[in-house]
Amino acid sequence: MGRKVTRRRLVSFAGLGALAAVGGCAYSVVRPLAALPTPAPSPGPVTGQVGRRVRVHMFQTGWVAVKEEHKAFSGPSSLRIPAILASQSWTEWLPVTAFVVEHPEGLFVVDTGETAQMLDPDYANCDPGTGLFYRRNLQFSLGPEDELGPQMRRAGLDPDRVAKVIMTHLHSDHMGGMRHFPRAEFLVSEAASTGHTGALMCRIPSSLTLRSVVLAQAQAGAFAASASVTADGAVTIVPTPGHARGHQSVLVQDGGRSICLVGDAAFSLQQIETGEIGGIVDNVSDTRASALQLKGQYEDFDTVMLPTHDPDNASRLSAL
Repeated sequence: MGRKVTRRRLVSFAGLGALAAVGGCAYSVVRPLAALPTPAPSPGPVTGQVGRRVRVHMFQTGWVAVKEEHKAFSGPSSLRIPAILASQSWTEWLPVTAFVVEHPEGLFVVDTGETAQMLDPDYANCDPGTGLFYRRNLQFSLGPEDELGPQMRRAGLDPDRVAKVIMTHLHSDHMGGMRHFPRAEFLVSEAASTGHTGALMCRIPSSLTLRSVVLAQAQAGAFAASASVTADGAVTIVPTPGHARGHQSVLVQDGGRSICLVGDAAFSLQQIETGEIGGIVDNVSDTRASALQLKGQYEDFDTVMLPTHDPDNASRLSAL
């Protein structure tokens, strides 16, 4: 394995001593004082057996740290972004995961993880506004060997055999590895197909085929609308908007077992259990509605919930 490279992405207002006053609250806008230690190498893949015919592989494509207010914020909605921008507190390092579903019909990828190119300060500059937010409010740690394509090959799963890639949304840590699947069709929600806040559309390879998912009024667990990806309905897309416009999650079901690949509709199982929502959301009311549906799926359908950035995913998946 190559050496891991970490690039710190910190607020660049140090020395300005600035204060942001929003809604009667003052936030100090300075460089966060505490630097995060370099994380451990990404752990290897974890596999769970869903029924007799379906397996789910989880790959960690490096680490991300975000502002505490990015992960969860309980204040007024109008202060969500100002609070993130002004925060001096980072979360711990969080995993950036992607999933490969082995089904009799073939391999299906759910999100493609991050790319080591994100460590290049110019990578996100193709979208200046989004790039500025990434640089100031996120930290990443990964090397080229952590990207999904190389990891799949080491695990004996050929990326060229992947027919379809389901994208929960198009933020960088979910779409960074798209280039590893040049022969695949990418399934993106209709609402997100032309982009959404924070999406790096400018880094989607022009040679790739994006197809908009059209949801039908077909019940899937706790969800009133869905779109089956496999003929038997074992892999199904369900709408979970809010974190990003058109955000979608994936149900994997077989033999009475059920897994939900949550994406960023929640940062952790704990958020699903308590109804707490993330701080970085496109639409608060949609986020709350999606949170209720996810909780219903978890409680009423005995579903294993796997949010992208939950450190406890490995133990839940390997216990299947």
